[in-house]
Amino acid sequence: MIRHILFWNYTKEVKENHLEKETLQKLKESVHTLEEIEGLLCVEMEENLTSGYDLVFYSEFENLEALKNFQNHPLHEAHKKRCRNLVCERLCGDVER
Repeated sequence: MIRHILFWNYTKEVKENHLEKETLQKLKESVHTLEEIEGLLCVEMEENLTSGYDLVFYSEFENLEALKNFQNHPLHEAHKKRCRNLVCERLCGDVER
């Protein structure tokens, strides 16, 4: 199993307009669309409880091949387009379990 974990910050525009709550809801709805991707075991987006980044994207995949297939899957590409103007400053980690 592969754990794929991302940390994000809201964009300057989201923060300046105090849209964090609304944006988190949009992101969660968008993440929900990824659940049908083959090999994806679980996925969620939540507010980060510690400092440094605003959000945590957590997902688990059957194996490394499933994660690689996820990266260019049409549902993931659509998700990235929806999120493009909402998040920035990405930090990524992948671990095998």
